[in-house]
This record gives sequence, structure tokens and C-alpha cells, in this order.
Amino acid sequence: MATPLSFTLQLPPLMNQQNNDSAGNWQYVGTTAVDSFGELVQLVAMKRENAAGSVSFAASMLTATIMYPSQGGGVPPNLTIQGVHDLNTNNETGSVSSASSELAAYIGGTFSFDAKAGVLTVFPGS
Repeated sequence: MATPLSFTLQLPPLMNQQNNDSAGNWQYVGTTAVDSFGELVQLVAMKRENAAGSVSFAASMLTATIMYPSQGGGVPPNLTIQGVHDLNTNNETGSVSSASSELAAYIGGTFSFDAKAGVLTVFPGS
């Protein structure tokens, strides 16, 4: 059975770009992280904050992909998480929506990101 994965993110991120439009903004983030086994991974994320006029929301949509080093030059082992980014605390929650075969046990599992600690935890699916 798979065990929870824990990632300590490099903060501030290596890349943090925001593009505003008439309905809010898109934020693109890229950073490195070290997993609980000491392996260096890359994380790329996209967040969408919607707001127009007097309408705004407390959280933005989040999609992020964690990529392990490629094995022999092929597609890197990876998993994709989707959920929400709390605009007040910067904490994040959601679930694992897809993964490569090496990490398939995490599909359907949940995740949480503690912004103050800079730690992302991913739990296996049931």
C-alpha cells in the first residue's frame, strides 16, 4: 500500500507570473521541492482567480503537476492535483486527478498544502 508523500517546497517559488484579465487573473508558479525521501522534484501550477465588478470569490481554482526526474530520458513520473487555493491563507486542498503508472496509487487521493510550513502532503487513493 502506498504511503503519503510529503514535499517541502522551495519558497519563494522560482517562477511566479500573474496575468490579469477582465474577469480576474491567471497565476503561473514553478518551483522545486524535496520529497520525504530526499528526492528533488519539480512542481508547476496554474491558479485562476475570478473577480468582476463587485463579485469575487474566497478561493481560486488550482491545477498543479509534480514531476520526478525522468527515468532514462522518457516521460517523467508525475501526478496532477486539482483543488482550491485559499486567497486569505494561501493554503490549498483538493485531490489527485491523474498520475503516471509509477504513481497511480495516488489517483483519487487527497492533498493539502500548508503555506506557512511550505509543505504539500499527498495521500494515496482508497
